[in-house]
Amino acid sequence: MRTLISSIRRPVGAMALAGTMTVAGGCAGISTQQEVQMGAQYAQQIESQLPMINDGSINSYINQLGNNIARRVDQRGIQYRFRVVNAPEVNAFAVPGGFIYVNRGLIERSNNMSELAGVLAHEIAHVVERHSVEQMEKAQGANLAANVLYGVLLGRAPTGVEQAGIQVGGSAVFAHYTRDAEREADRDAVQFTVASGIHPRGIVTMFQTLMAERRSNPSRVERWFSTHPGTEERIQLVQQYIAQVPAGSLNNLAVNDRAFESFKARVRQYPAAPQQQQQQRRR
Repeated sequence: MRTLISSIRRPVGAMALAGTMTVAGGCAGISTQQEVQMGAQYAQQIESQLPMINDGSINSYINQLGNNIARRVDQRGIQYRFRVVNAPEVNAFAVPGGFIYVNRGLIERSNNMSELAGVLAHEIAHVVERHSVEQMEKAQGANLAANVLYGVLLGRAPTGVEQAGIQVGGSAVFAHYTRDAEREADRDAVQFTVASGIHPRGIVTMFQTLMAERRSNPSRVERWFSTHPGTEERIQLVQQYIAQVPAGSLNNLAVNDRAFESFKARVRQYPAAPQQQQQQRRR
């Protein structure tokens, strides 16, 4: 298992950024500065199209929790930003440059702080390891629009006005990481939570919670399993990663706190997005 420092790749090369980009010849690379600029463009479009929760207390907690992890493990000086999407489906999503989104459906299914922290650590790992950036760099000759597939976050096809929403030219590069990338993010998430004083067991129990719901209500977690494949195998691997952590390092790590309970209760009380309310009234 690599150390946190050695797991962070150095940015390479340079390329011009615009609304779309082309990586040609396999020799161009995306620097950290360009990654952040790209991520800001994606984030602007995401937040103009998706139903965001704009609540000061909710945003404050998710950013405190996420940045408690990110500032310890990403040495590039990136300013991470965490937002909650007002969508009932279970999903979480990382955009290059440190923009991370979590659906309220995932928060409502988190039993404690360590479970939510484990998800955030996993998404932070995708940014630290530059998994999306690597996919872009490998997409030689592919024009990638500065947009994100709407269904990635909501877990369904857009309807009505949503059809004017966001599309990806080429492929949903932020939606489908390779299995190796997912394993790497899981391994890093164990390291990242421990380094942040949070028990990594929450990664395992969150997986187990989602697998149980998959059996009882598969439609609500379909998007999670389509973008986070091989969960059964990954539980076993995460348990192995945790077993490799010195036992003394796991003592006194945080599992839950009152702030998380208040945060979760506030998320639950937040009104559903207008379109979701219309769908509920039609039922």
